[in-house]
This record gives sequence, structure tokens and C-alpha cells, in this order.
Amino acid sequence: MINKNKIKIKEQRLGRQAAAFFCAISIVLAVTLAYAATAEGVSIPQNSWLGQQTLTGDWGGLRSRLVDKGVTISANYTMDLAGNPTGGNRQGFTYAGFLQVGAALNLEKLISLKGLALTVSNYVASGRNLSNEIGEYYGVQEIYAPGDYYFGELDLSLTLAEDKLILEAGRLFAGDVFATSDLWQYYMNGGINTNLISSSGDAFFPHFQVASWGARATYEPDKKWKFAAAAYDANPKVKDPYRHGADFSFSTDDGCLAVGQLTYKHNHDKEGGLPGSATFGGYYESSKFNYLADSSITRKGNYGLYFIIEQMLYRGDWPEFTGPKHLSSQAGYSERVKQPYYQRIAFPADRPKGLTAWWSTYLAPQEKINAQTYQLAGGLVYQGLPPNRNRDVTAFCVIYGNFSDDLAGQDAETMLELNHRFQVSQWCYITPDIQYIFNPNGRHNVDNALVLGAEASFNF
Repeated sequence: MINKNKIKIKEQRLGRQAAAFFCAISIVLAVTLAYAATAEGVSIPQNSWLGQQTLTGDWGGLRSRLVDKGVTISANYTMDLAGNPTGGNRQGFTYAGFLQVGAALNLEKLISLKGLALTVSNYVASGRNLSNEIGEYYGVQEIYAPGDYYFGELDLSLTLAEDKLILEAGRLFAGDVFATSDLWQYYMNGGINTNLISSSGDAFFPHFQVASWGARATYEPDKKWKFAAAAYDANPKVKDPYRHGADFSFSTDDGCLAVGQLTYKHNHDKEGGLPGSATFGGYYESSKFNYLADSSITRKGNYGLYFIIEQMLYRGDWPEFTGPKHLSSQAGYSERVKQPYYQRIAFPADRPKGLTAWWSTYLAPQEKINAQTYQLAGGLVYQGLPPNRNRDVTAFCVIYGNFSDDLAGQDAETMLELNHRFQVSQWCYITPDIQYIFNPNGRHNVDNALVLGAEASFNF
């Protein structure tokens, strides 16, 4: 018994040392690369290796020729390394990685089918989940996914009415459109990245590596308004990592998920004032749900509502955007749907420098069947710190989630995160990160956890 205790103490000490060492090395490496990339604030030449849009470049002109013909091939690799030197069920240090490879076929260019496009994506997940060591709910490494290979989306889209109406059908995600925000890409935790995670915990909500048969309609009458509605087959088998996203069966026996969302934006142009937006949405799933307190009792149907608001408080200069056109602030959904879809992407966003505040609320009132009855989250994002680092982003957030009263011993979990993204180049960023979790998984008998880590992302 004594030897086992000594071994456990030694492992905990090594885990704390590894986490602290890695965090320090990540910060030094990020600062060194970032400042070497833009010494004295001078922009990187676009014809240099660091200045090009992807790590592998234009493949001797082949990539551009393929795009001209209607074929776009892209890839991204993102990894999260994190350790908890204190708190949680036990200490640990883990790596999680996610490789995304996608292709988009512009059928209008290829075979003259006006407005049609087809996108396909594949994913390879690797590593372990530090949240299993801590015993917390939201996930401290948002890039982690169980299993290995996944077939992702198979999205056939049709653009109509002068690019205002977009119809989609196939194997679709919900997380690329619903209950999400572009600002949340700057965080490493899984509570809001890429979606309000409570929604997928309470109901079937296909996101990240899980796609499902579905149909979606998006209407953008102008740059201010956007309405989206979708229906998905709520087949739980598609979430099984051993099926690798390749279960193409379709059945209405498991019910379906219906989602609707309305977004209003203002001042999202270079001549405007302070940019902001408001999004309201909700879902209804027609499946049967087990009671949390007694799984022998079921209830048919479940619903949830969410609200997301963003507002820039201070606006500085708007740096010139040199990334892909479909990622510019002026691009509509009709342009983005024709490009490969990624959960993570290393390109810097097309935004003005300055401070933005955001807030989100998720409600799922039926506490008999919902693990979390509500989730609150808010944060601040500042682009342009320190001086001459126009693309660097500093981000802070707080997340609070309340567990159902029918879950014995669980109250609420609160998560804090602070990080700084060093935009090393157009195709790479490094983000040292610190998180603190109060009452992991809502349990007061688990020590609060400190998490130190970093995220790195590369576009190929």
C-alpha cells in the first residue's frame, strides 16, 4: 500500500511539473515566433513562407488551377495540450489532436450546374481527454473527440434568389450554423467551442465530428438579417465512434431534430460604427427521453432555447484582410457554403482591432430529462494586443451551468478561461491558455481544478 501511494504521489508530481514546463515552453515559443514573424510591426511579405495562406503553399500553381476549375482541397490540424497541476479527481497531462481534410466541388464551374456545390469532409481524432482525469462536464480541450477516423459532412447545396437563399441536403452538422459564434473560436474549452455544449448534452445536436442526415434552408435578404431552419434525423447510432460516421441508415423511429435561428447584425463593415449582433434560436427533438431519476420512465419530446449577443465596445483600426475571400467580413453564407467546412481554422479573422463583449444564455426547462437546465456564458475578446500585433487576440470567458435537481450530488459547474492567441502567420497560431474549474461536474466533493495548456493550429 505504501509503495502504491508513493508511486501515485510521484505521478502527480510529475504531472504538475510537466504541465508547468509545457506551459512555460509554449509561451516562450509563441512569443518568439510571433515577434520574429512581424518584427517592429512590419507585415510579413505575402510571397514569403510565413506570408502565404497555407503551410504547403500553392503546390506550384496546381492549387490555384484546381480552384479555377471548381475544386478546392484544404486541411487543418489542431492540437490541445493540457495538464491540471492541482484539483480534480487526479492530476494528469494529455494531448488531443484533430486532423480535418475537406474538399469542395463547385458544380457550376465543373459541369455548369448553376448554384450547385458539394462539400465533403473527413476527420482523424487522436489523444486523450483531460476532463476524464478531472471529472468535469464542459471539457477543457475542445478539440478532443473519442475514437479515431470519422466521415464527416456530405453537403449538397443550391444557391438561389441572387445568393439570398441557400438550400442544403445530405449529411449535415448543426454546429456550423446554430448556437455558435465566431468569437468562440478563440477559446480552448469545450463549453462554448464550437457550440453551447449543454444543448448537445441534453438533446441530439450533430456537431464537431458527428454529422446526420438533414436538410437546411438559410435566407439572407441583406447583410443585416439571416434566418436559418433545419431538420435532422436523430439517429443516435451516428454518434458511436466505432461506426466512424459511416452509418448511413435513415429511420424516423428515433425521432427528428428541428432547429430555427434568427440573427441580426449591425456595423459589420469598415465604414460603420461599433459592430454587434444578436441571435435567437431554439430546437425541438421528437425522440423519447429517459427520466434522470428513473430511466424506466420516458417522455416524448424535448426543447431548448438560446440567445447570443455580441457588441464591440472599443474599435480601433481595421487591418487589411489577406485571407481567403469567403472568410472576409463581407462574405455571405452563399460564399462560405461552397468551401470546405472546418471546426477549427488557423486564418486570422477579418475584424477591426478593439474590445468586444459577448453573452449567451441557454435554457432547457424540462429538468426531469435534461442534465443541464440552463447555461450562462460571457466574455471579452480584445484584438490587437500588444501594440503592432494587429492579429493577436486576448480572450477571457466565464461559463456557468446548472444541473438538474434530479441529479443527486450535482449542483453547478463554473469555468474561467484566459488566453492569448499569437498569430504566427496566416496559417498558424499558438495559444497559451489557463483555465480554472469550480465544482467539477457540479460536485462539491471534487477539488477545484487549475488547468495549464496551449493550443496550436495549422492550415495545410
